[in-house]
Amino acid sequence: MTREWSIGDVFVVRHAGMPFDWLESLAADENLQEAATELLLCEDALRETAGSGFRRLERAVTRCEPGRLPSVPADWGEAVDAWHTAAERYTSLYREADEQATKKLLTILERPEVAEAVLLSNSDAFHNMLRPLLDRADPLTSRRRRARRQLYTYIQRFCAKNETVSFFGPMAYATVRDGTSNEREAEPRTGLTELQTGLPQRRRVFISYWAGRALCRALARDNRILPGLAFHPTQHGPTPVGLSENTEAGQREDARTVFTHLDAAGGTLRTLTHGTGLPAKRVAHALRLLLAAGAVDMRLGGGPYDMEPLTSLRAQLGELPGSPARKEWLDRLAALESCRAALEAGAGPEREGLISALENAFTEATGESARRAAGATYADRAVFYEEASSPFALRIARELADRWQEQLRGLLEVCTGHGQATQRAAADAVRGELSGVERLDLAAYAARAAAVFPAPGSEFATNHAPVYRAEEWRAVAERLAQEAAGAHGDRYALIDLCVKAGTAGALAEGELLVARVHHHLLVRSWLGTMYPDQDRFAAAADTWITEQDGRLVGFDFGRRNKGYYRFSGREAALRPASWADSGQPILRPEELTVALDENGIRLLDPDGARAFAYLPLNDFVKYAPFAALSHPQVAHPSFVAGDDGELPEIDIDGVVCQRPRWRIDSDSLDLPTPHARFLQLRRLARRTSVRFLFCRSARERKPYLVDLASPLAADLLGHVARGTEALVAEAMSPGPGELWLRDEEGRRYTCELRMQLIGRERAQ
Repeated sequence: MTREWSIGDVFVVRHAGMPFDWLESLAADENLQEAATELLLCEDALRETAGSGFRRLERAVTRCEPGRLPSVPADWGEAVDAWHTAAERYTSLYREADEQATKKLLTILERPEVAEAVLLSNSDAFHNMLRPLLDRADPLTSRRRRARRQLYTYIQRFCAKNETVSFFGPMAYATVRDGTSNEREAEPRTGLTELQTGLPQRRRVFISYWAGRALCRALARDNRILPGLAFHPTQHGPTPVGLSENTEAGQREDARTVFTHLDAAGGTLRTLTHGTGLPAKRVAHALRLLLAAGAVDMRLGGGPYDMEPLTSLRAQLGELPGSPARKEWLDRLAALESCRAALEAGAGPEREGLISALENAFTEATGESARRAAGATYADRAVFYEEASSPFALRIARELADRWQEQLRGLLEVCTGHGQATQRAAADAVRGELSGVERLDLAAYAARAAAVFPAPGSEFATNHAPVYRAEEWRAVAERLAQEAAGAHGDRYALIDLCVKAGTAGALAEGELLVARVHHHLLVRSWLGTMYPDQDRFAAAADTWITEQDGRLVGFDFGRRNKGYYRFSGREAALRPASWADSGQPILRPEELTVALDENGIRLLDPDGARAFAYLPLNDFVKYAPFAALSHPQVAHPSFVAGDDGELPEIDIDGVVCQRPRWRIDSDSLDLPTPHARFLQLRRLARRTSVRFLFCRSARERKPYLVDLASPLAADLLGHVARGTEALVAEAMSPGPGELWLRDEEGRRYTCELRMQLIGRERAQ
């Protein structure tokens, strides 16, 4: 059996919003690096001279404390003196380099776009760290050193992380040129790639999802507004599902009566009181019961995927009869919209005041704080978020897309084999925990599974996926490819592809590296926010979903902060019901069945036919109870380092799927002095033969890029290592000389291509 893999015609270019050159410029000067090299050579000579006796010297040498060397035998004297001299020279040069590092960092932090990016990322860091560091030339105390370290983390994020947020993580896109005659006549092209630069950047400011919900709650609490608000059924059928069994019989009957009087147009407290003949108090109580059961929802906002809640709420209020309360709320929402629009139009330092105005207007309207998770870097904290278009756009010829498809085929088949093994392991884990269970509806299955499996996204989640020893990777790859060859059916994957090339023109000849394989489809989602044609953006996914003829059921988990994904086929709502679901063909979890038997774990649709789950969120792709139900997975194989803590670069059919890795004991990094920490970076540089490493600890959600030639990075790595047993370091690849995305000034940007690949089974 063979599959033919095809790349979608539109994909996302995820890139850092600021030049990598800025981060690279923060290295120590050559004098310090040469002094560190000389000191390490003297350390080698001393280690060789002392032999097993070096253990007596190791603490002082590692910490670069020449004054703490113990007495040594006379025949060690020459080696000790050489090390001592080199250590004093290095320490002296380091003090000056540490001061220069602060000045270099301040030069970058003084840029208006950097200050604005810090403000948008974390206003507390802007006010409490950036401003004091820029405004006062105080000595580098421990407090200022902490501020310097924290602000350096923002620079490495802005210059080296391929994130998607605001102008410092803008949304760029690539398209595949069809090569049709009409296109050639209208817009002739030469070469396989075309990179546009300097495109105008557009910004869009959105009210955060949680803030929109807070506005809805505030409106619902206003008793002057409540009687005119409409309620909609969220369930099909003659009676509501989910009413508490503890509810009194009379109250349950009232709830059923109210539910039967709700049609697709909904009903207000007034109309329901008139239609049912029940007293308003009993109707209100019945509505509360139905709301708690998820059988009805109040018509406020545009539902879970409403991107413009202010517009929706203003339109809904506009439908109500005129009243002082209605005018008061319309004025509040108009003030919020005015602040949002001003923030969207503004840029630079003026945005500080615009943000404050929006936050104050929100708090005045809702009575709630305009910020959440204070101090967190990645949480959806603010009352708004911003997306921006990119100055770059890429076009590639169909010929190059075809070439990449062929190059990637071998790795994708290995990922297919690993995905199959991962899914078997997930099913085995679930059957082991739910032994004796034969059939459950999906809601009951999810509840039973939640009791024995950690919540998705938890750091304590069970990792059921098999891992492989690095030294056996060739045999593993061959075995997984063979298993994939025996696996029938289509597959899909969303990959992050990096191409090692010095310029965009060299992309066709560049080495390919797959940084990650996601078991997802490029459906309509927040990733396409700045793309002008949503139908084209999701065309590859939509076409394949249609081909499945309903066998694929999207599990709708709702919106997470700014993230949303809209599946174009059948959906099952595993989220709170919404009034916007009324009249939509959305399945309830109770309508789907999970069968656990000798045939494995199967998802059955309402007609009893076999179905497969589409899981839009990565947490749930890895969550064993849902992974067992998903469409056959395509997953990135994981290799573990050998006894020496090192993992070599692994490539399959010429495509790199694993960058080199090293295990680093945290004790070696958590050193008391800055010069000792920097010297440890230089030891790591010798060990790894690279300058830049991505380092991650078990307690950090995101990795940090560490420049082994920068004193600033020495403080950062020491902080990351604190409180952990070990770090995992991975080489930056593509490296600095292999960054093809360049602006009009020739400055380099890190990037990756997030592209859709569909593998269709080919008839033999």
